[in-house]
Amino acid sequence: MGEQGDHRFTADIRWTTHGVPHIRAGDWGGLGFGQGWAMARDHLPTIADQLVKVRGERARFHGAGSEGAHLASDFGYRALGLVERAPALRDAQPPHIRALVSGFVAGYDTWLAEATATDVLPRWCAGAPWIRPATELDFYAYFGDIALLASGRNLVGIIGRAEAPGPDGPAPAAPLTALGGNVEASNGWAFGREATASGHGLVMANPHFPWGGEARFWECHLTLPGELDAYGVALLGAPGVQMGFNADIAWAHTFSRGHRFTLARLDLVPGTPTSYRFGGEERSMTAATHTVGCLGDDGTVVDVLRTLWASHHGPMVNLPLLGWGLEQAYTYRDANAENRDVFAQFLGMAQARNMDGFQRVFTEIGALPWVNTLAADRTGRAWYTDASATPNLSPAAQQRYRERLRDDFLAALLVDNGVALLDGSEPGDEWIDEPGAIASGLIPPDRMPAVERTDYLVNANDSHWLPHPEVRLEGHSPLHGLERTPQTLRTRQNLQAAGRLAATGTLTPAIVLAEVLSNASLSAELLRDAVVSRCTGAGTVEVEGVAVDVGAAATVLAGWDGRVDLGSRGALLWREFMAGFEPKAFVDAGPLFAEPFDPDDPVATPRGLAAEPDADPDADPIADPVTRALAGAVHALATAGLAADASVAEGQWVQRGAVRVPAHGGGEGEGILNVLTPIGALTSHALEPGPARLEPLAGRTGRTGLSIGGYRCTYGTSFVMAVELTDDGPVGIGLLAYGQSGDDRSPHHRDGTDAYAAKAPRPLLFADADIEADPNLERRTVSG
Repeated sequence: MGEQGDHRFTADIRWTTHGVPHIRAGDWGGLGFGQGWAMARDHLPTIADQLVKVRGERARFHGAGSEGAHLASDFGYRALGLVERAPALRDAQPPHIRALVSGFVAGYDTWLAEATATDVLPRWCAGAPWIRPATELDFYAYFGDIALLASGRNLVGIIGRAEAPGPDGPAPAAPLTALGGNVEASNGWAFGREATASGHGLVMANPHFPWGGEARFWECHLTLPGELDAYGVALLGAPGVQMGFNADIAWAHTFSRGHRFTLARLDLVPGTPTSYRFGGEERSMTAATHTVGCLGDDGTVVDVLRTLWASHHGPMVNLPLLGWGLEQAYTYRDANAENRDVFAQFLGMAQARNMDGFQRVFTEIGALPWVNTLAADRTGRAWYTDASATPNLSPAAQQRYRERLRDDFLAALLVDNGVALLDGSEPGDEWIDEPGAIASGLIPPDRMPAVERTDYLVNANDSHWLPHPEVRLEGHSPLHGLERTPQTLRTRQNLQAAGRLAATGTLTPAIVLAEVLSNASLSAELLRDAVVSRCTGAGTVEVEGVAVDVGAAATVLAGWDGRVDLGSRGALLWREFMAGFEPKAFVDAGPLFAEPFDPDDPVATPRGLAAEPDADPDADPIADPVTRALAGAVHALATAGLAADASVAEGQWVQRGAVRVPAHGGGEGEGILNVLTPIGALTSHALEPGPARLEPLAGRTGRTGLSIGGYRCTYGTSFVMAVELTDDGPVGIGLLAYGQSGDDRSPHHRDGTDAYAAKAPRPLLFADADIEADPNLERRTVSG
């Protein structure tokens, strides 16, 4: 293996059940080659499209796009300069990562040549001019984009539209669709020696990601004897393992609630919209004119020029609704713009032999881009940290930021969407440098929130503040996430479920995954009985001219099992009932909960159903918001074509090729662990085709994903694993819910989904003897 004969790279690949490749090589280049080859076999078109995207060539091959989206993306990526930064990123890598990437790119290109020669690419992209061999610099530019997954990647649509006001006034504000969604979901648990039957550590990972596009995971096992033996998942187009386990330690990630970038509001100089005030001085923005090729309707490519601007903070942006005005404008700075060590960070974690070594990677490299980490080792130590790249503000700037959230409507609105707003004209709001930070303006690793225990630790995308009911991580920057604030229903369910399991002291991977996939609803546990009692005698009310029997709906809820399983009847009705309240009602007292959130009792509050308001038939024939929400839920389901007592299997599914697979799971309103919904926070930037869009349902599709016909899910549980680190080796079970392959002709496009629907995790095979004994074993040696 490694370099052999006339081949520069060689790797042995063994595929086991569900198409999981176990890749072994004799050197780093060979290991990368095997991974690049096997990943390309499953997902080459999606990866190729991402390389086009970061090169700023979408419009060249696909035209301007809807509302100029491809042009805006191309200009946005040109402004970010990922292609120009790629050589420096490559040169900053240590030799073993340079070799790994070289092999990965060669493997990708070797599979492309093989696929082209045998005509096996999917029909939608076969022969397309953008399907072409890649260079290492193409991939290094894409690695820069992966580092910006929770920041600049989601802003390219507003960066690429940030043209300065001209003689005719401001340019149009960017459309709402131009701002990519922030990242919100995942569950992670780390159990220490007190919680497990064996006294060793155990980790559960349940990341919630899109089921299509570039932000999918790919499962693999990588072995380079003496250097690396790690199992887990990698993002498409990324070498190595970003989440998983080795023989001694396992780790999970959840997206951090902290901020990976900041927006800054600039006060412009009157009459000069490209100059702004900064303290007592005036500063001029810098201009750069970019040229992008755009495919026209006649098949010719024409050059389009656009001048974009930057402040000393970073690129200017064109915010939806606000745009770039004559008095104020907005600019952005990215905490991961200069992060050159992301893959050294992940690879170092995968090579760690114990918790001390694992933690050293965070202090010595400290380049984790956008996630919390939960880990446990073979000795039964459990650890949590949010070590994501975070802007460093002075104490005075932190206080101004907190006041801005209280007093500034725009700042409060933006933070609800994961965006921090600073005063770009106030020098005191500048990011500050501090010794030990991996880049200018960032918080150094020794000031990141972290805690170690021997029972359990949890994160479900709320801030670092509450990783355990008895732990409060306080005194950190608000850009790490807010403290002493209400927790989501899902966080509360995670803390309760993990604590309940840990208290037994007898945990195994099977017990843990059964809990994750139990689909128990916390909101139902807290409220369902009181809602049924309230609505049982409500009779019939009118919703949009339609009579709704609220009492009958209450009967459905009374018979519901409180879960979102395939056979659960009443789960869909409860989902739409909860959608009758604003999300803020889920976390504090108001029209839904009676008792408010208590920061000294955060897991148990809010609680109790809010009291029924005094009736005023003249003002509102349905004065009670609870009755109104249940009646609206019945009406919404009926409009979608579903009965109030429809089972989850009758109304919710995932699409795998031409096959509709009924699927369990739910959303934030249900307060369940196992998220699976038609809507998600992480926007896909891929162009691969999908099923036809369902007809939306006004007021519902944006909240729960309900469309005419039901819920076609596209976001949620992806890779799910539970792994125990025993003295005899890691013992794990799990699955990749959407399957290994993006090609709907492959059996591995659907087999993982069938296993997910059946709640049938498989062993995560690590030991060589177990791999060899797999009944679906296939093998091949690949060279190039």
